[in-house]
Amino acid sequence: MKYKEALGYLEYLQEFRIKLGLERMRALSEILGHPWRSYYYIIIAGTNGKGSVGAFLTSILSKRYRVGFNSSPHLVSPRERIRLNGHAISEEDFGFFIGKVARASEKINYRFPHPVTFFETLTAAAMLAFQEWDVDVGIFEVGMGGRLDATNIADENMSILTEIDLDHTRHLGKTVEEIAKEKAFVIKNGISVIGTEKDSVKKIFQERAESRGVKSRIVFSENNFRILEPMHKFWFKGEDEYVFSPSLPGNHQGRNASIAISAAEELKEQGFSISKEDILSGVSSAFWPGRLETAGKITLDGVHNCHASISVGRYLEETGPWDTMIFTIMRDKDYRCMGRNLFPHFRRIILTEVESRRKMPAEQLLPLASRYAEVHIEKNPYDALSLAGEMSRGKIFVGGSLYLIGKIRERLLEEGVVDRL
Repeated sequence: MKYKEALGYLEYLQEFRIKLGLERMRALSEILGHPWRSYYYIIIAGTNGKGSVGAFLTSILSKRYRVGFNSSPHLVSPRERIRLNGHAISEEDFGFFIGKVARASEKINYRFPHPVTFFETLTAAAMLAFQEWDVDVGIFEVGMGGRLDATNIADENMSILTEIDLDHTRHLGKTVEEIAKEKAFVIKNGISVIGTEKDSVKKIFQERAESRGVKSRIVFSENNFRILEPMHKFWFKGEDEYVFSPSLPGNHQGRNASIAISAAEELKEQGFSISKEDILSGVSSAFWPGRLETAGKITLDGVHNCHASISVGRYLEETGPWDTMIFTIMRDKDYRCMGRNLFPHFRRIILTEVESRRKMPAEQLLPLASRYAEVHIEKNPYDALSLAGEMSRGKIFVGGSLYLIGKIRERLLEEGVVDRL
């Protein structure tokens, strides 16, 4: 399958809604020969921080190993979802592996009322690509939840769980504890690295690990993490002590990096050759686009739920003053919480929209945004970016939706302001 054909096929699959369940993925894996069995399989679940933890761990391991990272969602191109040692898959390889999955899907779709989905297709393509590339480690970011997510068909060697908060409540549960129970199902085998600081959630994960006979490692214990310089420099004590400055800014990224460090220490105990220098170098050089990514006077962050907005709000407070914000959000998110945490830091807010059946009309955000700043509505994201450039005398922040970050980052790539997918 050519690259453009693959994009067309994926676009067709997006016409079907989310359909959680493992039956299709198990059947697909059977036909493909269970490619995930050929490498050390790591699964990452959680509400926020999954991608960043995966990026930090990829960067650490890439110092000595071949590492595949399957993430979601993408910002500009679906190629971003399948990376080797941090670099996105080529167009040629992308088309090849999507084609193989499409042909396999044709053999099983008749068995099910719903065809193999967009997300399942990309997950299976990543599994195949990692086998073909002969990776040592395959890292898979859960798309939603854990129990019924396509990434959860493998007998993983390690599960990593990041912080849990309210998100996707229609699918996963109405409380943090209910959501944690869904995500806890990724704990099945091997080792579990638990990176939450919430005691109630930690207990759920530990009990799940005990019931499965899985070793659990608690990342954050009393006084083993400190902020040395807000947003930039941190101290963490695991098996060893680390003073580090992550390549991704923000106090929350200090915690995400600490989770990756704990996972690396566990891998070292499993026989992987990982030095302290590898860990420090990996944390300081990780690449993860759209997470407080600075491009000139523009900063991009896919802050897309209430919990994330708390961390980003602290970053904005520490790094102000800020001039203009370009913002949109999906209508199933807690926009009031996000507005309270983000809007007070700006003189001007430009409300925009993205193409999605879940988009929130800009007019609906107007009353809340107007409490904090001068407000403009520009529904085209590219026009919103142009308007911000014309009006702003200071720093510009783009956030509220990963869809929005993708559109703006695509324009910045075209203009050469950023140079890496």
